[in-house]
Amino acid sequence: MCVRESKSFPSHWIIIFLVLGLAQALTEEEAALPEDIADPLFSTDEAKFDWPWARNKTTKGTPAGLNLKNDYTQMDIGSFSDFDRHPCRRVCQQGQSQSCYYQLVVHNYQRLGPECQRCQFDERACAAEHCIYGDGVASPVMAVNRMIPGPSIELCENDSVVVDVLNYLGEATTMHWHGLNMVGTPEMDGAAFVTQYPLQPGEVYRYEFKADRGGSLWYHSHMGWQRGFGVAGHLIVRQSRQANQHAHLYDYDLVEHALMVQDIFYDRELQTVRNILINGKGRNHLNQLPDNDNRHRYERLRVTPGYRYRMRVLLNGISNCPVEFSIEEHKLLIISTDGNDIEPVLADGFFLTSAERFDFVLEANQLATNYWIRVRGYEQCEGRKLYQGAVLSYRGATRTEQPRGNILPTIAPQSRALDGVDNLLKPTNSSEQSRALDEGRVLVNDYRIVATIAAGPEAFLRLATAEKDNNVGTVALRSLQPVPWPRNTRFLTYYSSFSLRRAPNGELLFQIDEISYIPPGISLLQGRHLLQEGGYFCNRSSLAAQGRNCQQDVCECLNVIRMPAYRPIEMVVANYMTSTHPYHIHGNSFRLVGQGVVGNIDELRNIQNLDRQGRLPRLPDHYHAVVKDSVQIPGLGYIIVRFISNNPGFWLYHCHIEAHAVQGMMAVLKIGEDHQMKRVPARVRC
Repeated sequence: MCVRESKSFPSHWIIIFLVLGLAQALTEEEAALPEDIADPLFSTDEAKFDWPWARNKTTKGTPAGLNLKNDYTQMDIGSFSDFDRHPCRRVCQQGQSQSCYYQLVVHNYQRLGPECQRCQFDERACAAEHCIYGDGVASPVMAVNRMIPGPSIELCENDSVVVDVLNYLGEATTMHWHGLNMVGTPEMDGAAFVTQYPLQPGEVYRYEFKADRGGSLWYHSHMGWQRGFGVAGHLIVRQSRQANQHAHLYDYDLVEHALMVQDIFYDRELQTVRNILINGKGRNHLNQLPDNDNRHRYERLRVTPGYRYRMRVLLNGISNCPVEFSIEEHKLLIISTDGNDIEPVLADGFFLTSAERFDFVLEANQLATNYWIRVRGYEQCEGRKLYQGAVLSYRGATRTEQPRGNILPTIAPQSRALDGVDNLLKPTNSSEQSRALDEGRVLVNDYRIVATIAAGPEAFLRLATAEKDNNVGTVALRSLQPVPWPRNTRFLTYYSSFSLRRAPNGELLFQIDEISYIPPGISLLQGRHLLQEGGYFCNRSSLAAQGRNCQQDVCECLNVIRMPAYRPIEMVVANYMTSTHPYHIHGNSFRLVGQGVVGNIDELRNIQNLDRQGRLPRLPDHYHAVVKDSVQIPGLGYIIVRFISNNPGFWLYHCHIEAHAVQGMMAVLKIGEDHQMKRVPARVRC
């Protein structure tokens, strides 16, 4: 028999969507039809599918009250859209939770595809046509419910969630719920062949979990390059006013003010970053039109003078493109990172590496006009001089008017001219100019960390106040909650590394512990009792016992790092490369207690000796170290993170740059013994 998570639907639907890519040119007659007439692409003579929650309200308490969809043989894909009227999108009340049901269709689509008829000339027509205009460059994408980013899911803390994910792609997929540790539901984490078998084309997988924490989270595919093609969306979990310690700081918290920043490629040139988009929109860099030309289409955020707004920003980073975020003529009161509340920091801007999130409060206290929201790309984006903008539009200003001037600040008159758009600060080969403009500005999480080892332990601790230091490092941010372990706790320390090498055939291998990850053929959580660990897993210690030297040899295998359950764990992770890399682990949030730059690869390779010499400082026990789930490791530097391993299971550990994870910069943390993990039956196919 089949388990309920995996269901099939008729093959003719699969063929239609794979061949047509969910797109069909509209004729003039079709374009003229009233909006209540179904799109013929999705029409059938059979009964149309409608949302279960459109017919039945969700009930508080158990998901048993939900009228779940269990038969997909008759359906109209045109019914799948956003969740603007979902009953779980509500004001959160203390002690009141609901059961929330969603359906996400993952499918092939196209940016500026054939469904884009009137949208090419009138931006107001794009939503009705389900046109993804993007930056005006046609390119294949993968969408969720015909949207990029996918529809935002809004919940309240402690809601029970059921999501049916339908795979209309021509390849396998999964969905990862980034920021939720899945305590008690490890099989819902969405890590292919680690916590679940991937969802094959033509199948439905039912994810069921509890939103057991508040914050700015997100969902995204965890297969191949699908996140880069567009399979990602916001997952916002709000708290009641009584539980929200920052509720008094703002007046509005609107989903319209949640921004996803993503670097993109064109066509299938996966390794070539071509632009940065904000909520799937922005100018392209193939033309020389000024930034404020009305032919560009930017995301627009509306605010009313005199009010305070909570805004949420995440970076869906595909290439190695850290970004700097700021808003013209506005200060940002930063109150949360990765969905975890911090002591507020008033700043001019902040940096993001892939998967990081920052929430801030913006006070609409400027002249009622339009202002640039600025995103500047670095590293790989710096080489292509990529930047992007959105518009902060005050009510009272002309709605369709662009802000004055260029998106990025202009270069001082004595500076040399740059190619491209006049007077734009393009950061290629001009980092000293960028730093000159940053002088006096308060920046949070700046990835351009300078060496701290030579300056001594006191240099790494940057207090989160502008009076003390303009660069508020990530490690300086303070959580509202104390660390969950007593003083003088003894931690089990694990040393790890991110590195890059070239194989004899010229292939670039991205590695953890100098091992390139080879994924398993059996899902580790479900099939753990079938595995002989010694012959199936590897890690740095097992390879060394075999006489393998991975600094010299090419080591490729299923890298599994074993850790005991219910113990205080410390990880010291070194970055052997000159560029920053985002560290992310599943199943556990962590406290960042150390971060710095060594600057010397030879010393980094002997990081245990540096640590024994006391040259890797940690925050003191009384410091409320910031809680993160993703954090940058500086180039030629290190991070030190701590957590309690109270969530036994197999959990992915990887660089969150999609290009690097795909090429091997991944490993698995096996926390606890087999008997300590949840028993999950293996999936049986029909």
